[in-house]
Amino acid sequence: MKPIKFCLAVLIACLATVSAEAAPASIFDGKTLAGWEGDLTWWRVQDGEIRGGSFERTVTKNQFLATEKQYQNFDLRLKLRLTGTGFVNSGIQIRSVRVPNNTEMSGYQIDYGPGWYGKIYDESRRNKVIADSVDPKAVLAAVKPGEWNEYRILAEGRRIRSWINGVPALDYTEADLNIATDGKIGIQIHSGGKAEVQVKDIVIEELTATPADMTWAKLKSAPPAKATEAPKKKDTSYNNVQGLRRSAEEQQKLFRLPEGFEIELFAKEGPEMGKFIMLIFDQQGRAWSSTALEYPVDANENPAAAEALYKSKARDKVVIFDQPFAPGLRQPRSFADGLAIPEGVLPYKDGAVVQHGHDIVFLRDTDGDGKADKREILLTGFGVQDSHLFPHQFTRAPFGWFWLAQGAFNSGKVTSSKGDVTDFPNTRMARFRPDGSFFEPTSVGPCNIWGLALTGEGECFIQEANDYGYPVMPFHEYAFYPGCADRLAKSYQPPFPVQAPDFKMSGSGLSGLALSDVGVWPKGYDGVMYIANPITSKVNAVRQHREGSGYRLEKLADFVSCDDPFFRPIAMTMGPDGCLYVIDWYNKIISHNEVARNHPDRDKQSGRIWRIKPKGFVPQGVPDYTKLSSADLIARLGSKVAADAHLAWQTLADRRPEEATTITLSALAGDASAPAARRIQALWVLASTARKSGRSPSVCSPIRIATSVARR
Repeated sequence: MKPIKFCLAVLIACLATVSAEAAPASIFDGKTLAGWEGDLTWWRVQDGEIRGGSFERTVTKNQFLATEKQYQNFDLRLKLRLTGTGFVNSGIQIRSVRVPNNTEMSGYQIDYGPGWYGKIYDESRRNKVIADSVDPKAVLAAVKPGEWNEYRILAEGRRIRSWINGVPALDYTEADLNIATDGKIGIQIHSGGKAEVQVKDIVIEELTATPADMTWAKLKSAPPAKATEAPKKKDTSYNNVQGLRRSAEEQQKLFRLPEGFEIELFAKEGPEMGKFIMLIFDQQGRAWSSTALEYPVDANENPAAAEALYKSKARDKVVIFDQPFAPGLRQPRSFADGLAIPEGVLPYKDGAVVQHGHDIVFLRDTDGDGKADKREILLTGFGVQDSHLFPHQFTRAPFGWFWLAQGAFNSGKVTSSKGDVTDFPNTRMARFRPDGSFFEPTSVGPCNIWGLALTGEGECFIQEANDYGYPVMPFHEYAFYPGCADRLAKSYQPPFPVQAPDFKMSGSGLSGLALSDVGVWPKGYDGVMYIANPITSKVNAVRQHREGSGYRLEKLADFVSCDDPFFRPIAMTMGPDGCLYVIDWYNKIISHNEVARNHPDRDKQSGRIWRIKPKGFVPQGVPDYTKLSSADLIARLGSKVAADAHLAWQTLADRRPEEATTITLSALAGDASAPAARRIQALWVLASTARKSGRSPSVCSPIRIATSVARR
C-alpha cells in the first residue's frame, strides 16, 4: 500500500502545481479598456490595439495605463510599436503600484525605446537603470524601429528575464529582499515627445506564487524599523550638495590637481555678466564666450514663454576677451546683447555665427566699433523644445564647413538661405556653409553631444553625455551612434561600437572634451583626453590606445577635483597658448530635467573660467594671426599646439589666393618627409583656394589636389 500512497501523494502535489499555474489568458479584449485604469485623455482603444500618447500635442508628464489586478510570477507576452517625434520612449511596468496623487507608477520598467531597449529602469523608486541586456548588440540588431516588436517578460521569484523578438535581453535577479515581487502591470508613454505607443496581443500565464517573497502589502504594513527598508528615493544627491556659495578666489584654494600643475582664475561673474557657456579663440588672438542668464526656458513646457523670450530684448550676451593671454583676471566686453541663451558661437570674419532661438545668425561689426551692428539669418527653423540642447559645439571644419550638434529632445525643420528645407529631429551632428546656402545632418545619434575635439590631422572626437560607454569616440560623418535617435538610423548604417565596455564615468552629464597636445604638456599628461564631468564635480582623464580602425580607452586618475561641490565643469578647450580652459557653471544644481526650472537653488548668475597649466610652463605667444605674413602662417601649420595650427590654416584659407603661397603649400602637401599634420593642413588651405576659384577638388585624392593647384 505504501507505494500506492506515495504515488498518490506525488500526483496530488503535481495537480496542485498545475492548478496554481493558470493557462495563458488575454488581459485585453481588443475592444475596451475593461480591467485597466488610467487617464483616458491619453489612452484609448483603436483598431484592436491599446494606444497611448498623441501626435498632435506633447506628452507633458509620464502617463501609465495599468491593470486593475496585481500579479506576482508570470510569463507575459505582448507586441509593441512606438513612433513619434521629440523624446520617444515607452516601457512595460511590472510588479508596480500607482504613486498617490501622481501620474507615475513605482516599480520595475522593462524599457522600450531608442537607447533603452533591453534595460530595466526602476521607475519612481531607485530611479536608475538597474540592469542592462546581456548582449546589447544582439538586442539592437533584433529591434525593428518603428515597427511591431514582440516582448516576452518572465518573472519568477526575484528573477526577471526578457526577450525581444525572441532574442534574450535581460536576466536580472533582485538582490534587495525588501523589493516587492508583486504588483500591477502597466504601459508607459514617456513625456517629452509627440509620440504614440501601440500595444496588442497581450497574453499572460500566471505561474506558481512565492509567498515568502516581499510584497507591496508587506512593505505597507511593515514597521519602519530601518530607513533602508523603505523604497529608495530618486538619487539626485548631486543636485543637493551641501555648503555655501563661495567667491571665485575662495573656490580657487579648494582645487586638487596633480603635482606639478596649477590653476588660475581667468574670468568670473560680474554685473550683468556670468553663467558663461563656452570659450573659443579667434584669428585676432581674442577669446569669445556667451552667457546663459536666461536659462532655463523650455518650449516643451511653456511654448508661449519661450517664443516671447527669443523675440524680446533678453539679458544674455556674446562677449569678447580682447587680451586673453595677459596675466591676471580678464574682463570681457559685450559684442552683442539682447540675446537669450546663445549656446553656439563661432567667430568669423568681422563678427560671429551665433545660435539664437530658432535661428543661426551672422552678427557682424561693420563699422569697426567692436559691437555687432548687422544681423543676418543664415539658417532658421531649429527646434527650441529644450533649452539645454540647442545647436552647440560650433566648429570650423576643413573644406569650408561649419559643424554643429543638437541634443535629443529638440526637433525642427531647418530652412537654408536658399529656401531649402531639411528635417532635423533629435540628436544629430550637422554641417552648413558659412553663408547658410546649404545645411545637412551628418550623423544619427547618440543622445547629447556636449564635447568635440579636432586634432591637427583632422581626426574628430565627440562625446555622449550619458554614461552609455561613449565618453569619447571618433566622429565619422554619416555614422550611426546608438542612443536617442535610433529610429532614424538607416539599414546600411552599422551601429558604432561601445568604446568603454569595462568602466563607467559615474556621471550622466559628461559635458566637454579637450585633448592635450603631445610634447607640450609633461609626459603622462600629454595626448590625454580630458572630460568635463559636472555631475561629480571633476575633470576626468582617458587615454586612447589605437586598436585596428578604432580605439581602446584607458581610464586614468581624475585630473581635477574641488572641495567646493558647486564646481560644475560644463565645457573645456585647449587654447592656442597650450593651456587648458575650463568653463565652470558654478551651481548647487546641475540637472536640467530632474529639478524644477524655477527651483530657488538654481544660481542664475555665477560662472567662472579657469586656466590650467603645468607649473613653470611658459605659454607660447599668441599673435594676431591676421597680421602675420603668409609665410609666417605656413610656418605655424602642424604646430605642436593644435589650436595654434588651426587658427593659422583658417587665416590662410580666408585670404585672397596668392600664387607664391599656393606654390609653397603645394610643395608642402607633396613633401613625404613633412609631418602629417603640416601636409594635411596645407591641403585644407589649398582646398579653400580651389573653392574660391570655382573648382571642386576631390577630397579622395588630396595629393592630386596639391599637384593640380601647383601646375596652374
